[in-house]
Amino acid sequence: MCGLLLGLPACQLLNTEDTENVPGRGSTAFDPYAASASGAIKLSLQMFNGCAILSNGQPVAKGNSPVPDYPAQCDDPMAADPTHSPKITPQQRFQVMTDTKYFLNQITLTDTVANVHTDASNLAAVSRWIRKESRFKDLDWSDMSQEGVRWYETLTEGTWSRELRFRNARWMLSQDDTFTLEVLDSDGSVRQTATYSRKDFAGESPVAGHTNVSYVIENLLPPRSPSDGELRPVPSPLPGLGGIQYRTMVRVDLVGSTNPFKDFRVLGVSGDGAIRLTWSLMPNSPFTIPVTFVRPSDVPPTCFKDDDSPTPCAFGLDPRVNLSRPKNGQFYVPGERFDVIMDVRDGEGNRLHRKELMPSFADFYGGNTNGLIYGFEGHLITQGERDTTTSYQVVGPLQDLKTWSSVAGPTPYFSAGGSASATYVAMVPEIASLPIIPGLPTATWPTRSTLTLPPDAKPGTYVILTRAVRQFMGEHVSKGNASFFQVGQAERTSYPNRVGNCQTCHRGVVSLDNLRHGFSVDHVESCKACHMSTADLLGRVQDDMHRLHMNSNKYPQNKADCRMCHLTRESAVRPSLTVCKSCHPTVHGDEYFSMAFTNSGAPSRFSNCAQSCHVEKTPSGHILPD
Repeated sequence: MCGLLLGLPACQLLNTEDTENVPGRGSTAFDPYAASASGAIKLSLQMFNGCAILSNGQPVAKGNSPVPDYPAQCDDPMAADPTHSPKITPQQRFQVMTDTKYFLNQITLTDTVANVHTDASNLAAVSRWIRKESRFKDLDWSDMSQEGVRWYETLTEGTWSRELRFRNARWMLSQDDTFTLEVLDSDGSVRQTATYSRKDFAGESPVAGHTNVSYVIENLLPPRSPSDGELRPVPSPLPGLGGIQYRTMVRVDLVGSTNPFKDFRVLGVSGDGAIRLTWSLMPNSPFTIPVTFVRPSDVPPTCFKDDDSPTPCAFGLDPRVNLSRPKNGQFYVPGERFDVIMDVRDGEGNRLHRKELMPSFADFYGGNTNGLIYGFEGHLITQGERDTTTSYQVVGPLQDLKTWSSVAGPTPYFSAGGSASATYVAMVPEIASLPIIPGLPTATWPTRSTLTLPPDAKPGTYVILTRAVRQFMGEHVSKGNASFFQVGQAERTSYPNRVGNCQTCHRGVVSLDNLRHGFSVDHVESCKACHMSTADLLGRVQDDMHRLHMNSNKYPQNKADCRMCHLTRESAVRPSLTVCKSCHPTVHGDEYFSMAFTNSGAPSRFSNCAQSCHVEKTPSGHILPD
């Protein structure tokens, strides 16, 4: 019957194959991941408060998909308070291309409420909602404990959030559970399945922004003492704005396939269907995503060739940058102005935007950017998704790059932002950070921008780090590229070579090319170009790199051996309160509590402790480079 209806032998919408030993495949095919050139496409499945969502933050419409209990209206993932904001009717579709091999690379399942648990002293209510009322109530929450309170500064200096994380629940420690993926046809019939182990995913640590169970209180002034239990709101600039916000979240986020050879092919069908994901720890509560299957021949010509003529988009992502020619034809000189032209393409070389213009924010919200993702606060605050911004940063010279740990004095190297608060340049201005101006959301933005080198720019090699994020036909991918240019001299200079060795663990399918921003390990010393903020923002490189690896059970090396990542002794012996607390959260107890909330002045949480107490002796428990 199904062969007559669909024209498919044996009705296999999904054909699971083991192709590891097929010629042309193997781990090198995914180092780095290169979309269709790798043999299979990354598939990302995301749900927010019971609705499937796209990477532009919009909920997915049911259409004619066979999901009988799918909501007609969804919580607004873009709203700061999705619990009490008006629900919205989904309009956009989650599309998957037929006749294409995929492998499951991301599972993100989020349930959150805002301004429900407004009594910070009543953690029993928070715990009750997590264990008994959330969409994850069927998990085994036995032995759940509190990790402790962490304060971090937000994008607005002087505004803090207080986060309490929960850990050690039995489901969090499980490693033997599985996820069964099923493809449903338009009638709701299961055609074939593929099963993934939890061990098939590299990343799930909350430090990296993945699986996270937390209670966060936002928009606060810092506490005045360790015993200060008063939650003081940041003064509101206008009546009716601001105020303390309370957010409780359970977010299960597994990212980064360690087994992309466990692929499947959606065979030649089109129209509405569904993908159902059943977690072995929640067998009676599957997560079902409405899907529209699209034939390759039906992909509309919305991308652009070099002459700006329309052409169908392909998978993959390749953010490029072009520079205007130096006046002397060889290198720029201090004080010279030059143009930076963004050029973001898919894996086949098709431009995702017109040659001269980037799409508007309205296009982004409406799903009309050929998958290109722009940054907005809803991604970070409401959904907990960190990797979103399409942006670039210009820094140099390479030999002077170092961790910026002082708010006093000049920037130690040139950066396009020029300050700790401007850690990157968004290709399209982020609407949330701008005043409300009529027409701003619908404005298109030029791909060309102009930068001016400072009059005292040091000679050497400079770099433009370009990063883009895209979701297209089920593929969610982030990719970073580096482009170099010369200032003041034709001779090349290089990175300081103070840290590295990432490829010891990050190689093959879990290489840095395939994780987070998609930058090669060759550019690990450029991370500080964007993650350089002197505030305690999430993602500060000294803090997060230590916390991530020191708390990871997947990091096999001796965690006291600094030589694994630090190549020089000098790079490992500058202690500060912020750096030391990343591994030792209770260092010195409360003795320097007030310092933790001080950006400037002396001392501050970035002060060099080696210049005072630790000048004579380095930490005895650390193994340092010679």
